[in-house]
Amino acid sequence: MIAKYLLLIRSNLIKRSGSVFLLRIFSMLLAYLNMLYISNIYGAEIFGRYSISLALWQLLILVFSFGLPLTMVKLTADTRFYNHGRPINSYLQKSAFLLLFSAFFCTLIIQLTKEWLAIQVFNDFELIKYFEYLSYCIGFGIFHLFFVEFIRGKQLFKKYALFYYVLPYVITIPLLFVFNNLGLPESNTIFAYVLSISVLAIILFLNVPLKKTKELKNYPQKDLLNLSLPLLFSALFIFLSNWTDVFMLGAMATKSEVGVYNVAYKLAAISLIVINAVNTVIAPRISELYSNNQISQISDEVKKATRLIALVTLPVVLVLIIFSKQFLNFFGEDFISGQRVLLVLSIGFLFNALSGSVGQVLSMTQHQKQLRNFTIVSTIFNVILNYILINSHGVLGAALASVLSNILLNAMCIYYIKKKFDFYAFIFFHK
Repeated sequence: MIAKYLLLIRSNLIKRSGSVFLLRIFSMLLAYLNMLYISNIYGAEIFGRYSISLALWQLLILVFSFGLPLTMVKLTADTRFYNHGRPINSYLQKSAFLLLFSAFFCTLIIQLTKEWLAIQVFNDFELIKYFEYLSYCIGFGIFHLFFVEFIRGKQLFKKYALFYYVLPYVITIPLLFVFNNLGLPESNTIFAYVLSISVLAIILFLNVPLKKTKELKNYPQKDLLNLSLPLLFSALFIFLSNWTDVFMLGAMATKSEVGVYNVAYKLAAISLIVINAVNTVIAPRISELYSNNQISQISDEVKKATRLIALVTLPVVLVLIIFSKQFLNFFGEDFISGQRVLLVLSIGFLFNALSGSVGQVLSMTQHQKQLRNFTIVSTIFNVILNYILINSHGVLGAALASVLSNILLNAMCIYYIKKKFDFYAFIFFHK
């Protein structure tokens, strides 16, 4: 068994994902440094506001990008759309054009609704300034995601990891320090982050081939949206399933409780580092294999990936469980109350690791509509559970709701992949 895993570590998958894995580790260290700075300097309440604003930022980018960033991964990895370092048709240019209008409307909507969101939804007047900063930079955030996913589709994984994971915090952390020393208001915590994303979006813009040329074949916008919108709904409901707890806690609990919960969630998310790194490289690979009708090869790649993910994730989860109190104490005594939340989430994320890259399999093999349907069911289940369990168990209830809905989503994906492709992604069912 050990020899088998050693061979796996020398596999092509590791060669392709190893650098991403290392960069992802470095980026997570930076992310936790960012969390430590905000939580220790400003406290749990302000970190709660930061968490709500960040979740809203990510949600708006996801909605108003129309699924086009994920479409870039799928199409750019396909040689019929992108070959020899250039687009074959107009899919890239038309996507950017659609996003330009979308970004404008998103900015307008935030400006018009920021007071209502802050006061009526989250019952916190202080959030108005946070949301105003989001409106200034949301267009850059949309294009940042679009550009980095195009890079992932080109399979430039190191560059993708740098611009998506590492560089945002490399810029954010110094800005936080400067803003704090200048005595600027607490809302500049979120401004530091969104400003860093804006700078990176401008840099990436200079390296994406958006210029339209006569030799490009026309790719109808209708076909583009037919592909992207199911991906949008799948990604949106996965996001909502993962962040429903934060939004509902923001509306039903104190901002301090939101801060405690989010720190516990981010710590538990350490266990996702391997699956995120592997998913980065396996998604375009699955798209490539599927376009060549190599289904058996997809099965082999997914099984190798799942074994690797499980092998590395299990000891990470054990460390998180054993030293949960000590990890939370780094962020301040106020955060130790999230110990049980951290335990529940860590165990739940372990199930993610054991299930493998099920979402990537469905989204990259023309089964994005099925993934969308599964995520809708999971999200509805999550909302209902959050409402019931937050009322009765507070932040622990939010953690339980998140874990149970996530298990449901993975279980549905595992069953469908077995039915459609005749292989199990879940590690305990591997032959």
